[in-house]
Amino acid sequence: MKKLLLMSLFALATITGLGTASAADSCEGRQKHTIYYATHAIPDPFWAILKRGAEQGAKDTCLDMKWTQDATFSVQTTIERMETAIAEKPDMLVITATDPQAMRPTLERAKAAGIPVIAVNVADPAPKLERVPYLIYIGADGYQIGVAGANEVLAKGKPELAACFNAFPGHVGLELLCKGWADTFKAAGIKAEEIDAHGSATDAEGALTAYLTKNPNLGAIFTVSDAENNFGVALGTLKRQNLIGKVDLVTFNASAPVLESIQAGETLAGIDQQGFLQGYLPAILTRGYLDAGLMPGADILTGPGVVNKSNINAVLAGAKAGMR
Repeated sequence: MKKLLLMSLFALATITGLGTASAADSCEGRQKHTIYYATHAIPDPFWAILKRGAEQGAKDTCLDMKWTQDATFSVQTTIERMETAIAEKPDMLVITATDPQAMRPTLERAKAAGIPVIAVNVADPAPKLERVPYLIYIGADGYQIGVAGANEVLAKGKPELAACFNAFPGHVGLELLCKGWADTFKAAGIKAEEIDAHGSATDAEGALTAYLTKNPNLGAIFTVSDAENNFGVALGTLKRQNLIGKVDLVTFNASAPVLESIQAGETLAGIDQQGFLQGYLPAILTRGYLDAGLMPGADILTGPGVVNKSNINAVLAGAKAGMR
């Protein structure tokens, strides 16, 4: 399936003119279009990777690219930036469906204005004919991310208690991740809970410390982000309490800090969603769609992919190239 997808994308790149001319003249005679990213992006390692993918994709397809992001996760300000994007009438709008119900009126306005939409990173979990109006989703399956994380722990053994450390409660995609994690453990007869870690890194540290004090039998923890207020807090807390090796740490994403921690034997695994592709592929599809009406007939899943001790060296090479 992966091979078929790659072959299709290479074919699309050829049709749309990629790789057929030198860097100096590859954009000559090609119509300029604008691709506008109005997602729930925040300043953290994962979104920096996705942005690099978006920049490279826009460059390779001769698109003008506009990127916006928030200081912290907020559905409301994300919607406000989506509204701003619609007012600017881009040729393609890229969004994340973190709260489909709240975002529906805005996305319906984009549709009415004739602005096509691609969703990345977070999909609307509703059936395809009922979801908010976007052409295609590019990203991971949140539920399966959680399942993959739990299976990494279960491959080692059965903990007494597992917890999902969620810094962004209310985020549809991450709630699905925690559900996949919990369902897998519960099916194995293991208790699973969720820790509300919203707020600052200090808030998250306080929540985790209190949880560990109350639950000294915690055997596995899954952080839903590689951000400092989630993965960084969990790793630092486990180190300070001498729990490395006693509590298995798994995280969503595989950015440089996560990879270093896996290599050091501190983190069991990073469940990768390949953020570079989530930024890059919308540009590829935008060029094909606007120039020739091309669009794949199904969503493109970029994860889950497991990064652990078995493949860490190969993944580190990708990190050095700025793609992870």
